[in-house]
Amino acid sequence: MSANNRPAAPRPLAHAINVEDLRRLAERRLPRFIFDYLDGGADDEFTRRYNSQAFAALSLIQRVLVDVDTVDTSTTILGMPTSVPFVLSSTGASRFYHSEGEMAVARAAAESNVIYGTTSSAMYSLEEVALVGRAPRFFQVYVFKDRSVTSDYVSRCKACGYDAMFLTVDCTTAGNRERDIRNQLSIPPKITPKTIWHLLNAPAWTLDYLAHPGWRFPNVEGYVDESSKGDFNTAAEWFASQLDRSFTWDDAEALCNDWGGQFVIKGITSVEDAKIAASIGATGIVISNHGGRQLDHAPTPLEVLPEIVDAVGDRLEVLVDSGFRRGTDIIKALALGAKGVLIGKAYLYGLGAGGEAGVQRVIEILRSELERNMMLMGLQSIDDIKPDCIRWRDPRFLR
Repeated sequence: MSANNRPAAPRPLAHAINVEDLRRLAERRLPRFIFDYLDGGADDEFTRRYNSQAFAALSLIQRVLVDVDTVDTSTTILGMPTSVPFVLSSTGASRFYHSEGEMAVARAAAESNVIYGTTSSAMYSLEEVALVGRAPRFFQVYVFKDRSVTSDYVSRCKACGYDAMFLTVDCTTAGNRERDIRNQLSIPPKITPKTIWHLLNAPAWTLDYLAHPGWRFPNVEGYVDESSKGDFNTAAEWFASQLDRSFTWDDAEALCNDWGGQFVIKGITSVEDAKIAASIGATGIVISNHGGRQLDHAPTPLEVLPEIVDAVGDRLEVLVDSGFRRGTDIIKALALGAKGVLIGKAYLYGLGAGGEAGVQRVIEILRSELERNMMLMGLQSIDDIKPDCIRWRDPRFLR
């Protein structure tokens, strides 16, 4: 469906003027245990909070009397042309937030020519996602003990025309997400007085869930016992049991060679690891602390971005994620040397608030914020965003 023929966004979505508005709409629509799974972080959630707060340490330099009658937000990331310098990152189990899950996100991305990534733990298969439009896309893989599974993912992605492969490396075990423990999170939800109360307070989500039963992990179903195919819990247990904690840089290099195309390692926060990634042939890295969901008190991407760009920026593309909510956040990361920004929670708030239309609203908001602030800064294109566009604030003014 073209942009001109797209149905108008539901009234609450149209009235959302920033990502935080969509976060609040998602909080209203989703059951508490689902919203907390999306919104929460590990341990004390220090990293989750500081990811967003860190942007305040940078100020933007405004240049005036520049012709900004036309501003171009398009760029190229990992050889993929895109209308904006941000990517809709791979996030698992998107049907938790809306029944259309990854398909809704893929449609919104394709309509806006935004790069989108799906993942091993998606709730629609990589083949189904590949049929949606032809915007650039990537597949994010975890490495399993049964290496033939990962090898099969490579073959499936090549057959479906995926443009890049991302390897996530910061999930040797799940982070300690205390909100989920307190909520006694289980998927599908167990019927307890607490979950019944949560479900009754989220009628729109509950009706959507009841109308579209049968949550699945189709990307792993082909590898579980034949008698258990289609069983969500069996697939989830298989997935968790197969994550390989013995995986090393040698294995990453072998996967990089097996893929043979754009290969990105996601979850880098140290210069040393960035250098190794470059040495094994990776074409990109994502500086990421997994949105504060894994290691609490890990550095924020902004803290380490400049030194990592200095070390390897001429050898591979440096991308960044974690905590991005504003167009100005994206500008600051690009000015520090990032080639592009991945967003995850931001568009999931949109998905949780209103499905495909909610994701589209997030894209529209971030694009509009980018354009407006580029105009205010005297920037005509993404290539104009350079280190001289920012400065570090005097710490005295951050108290």
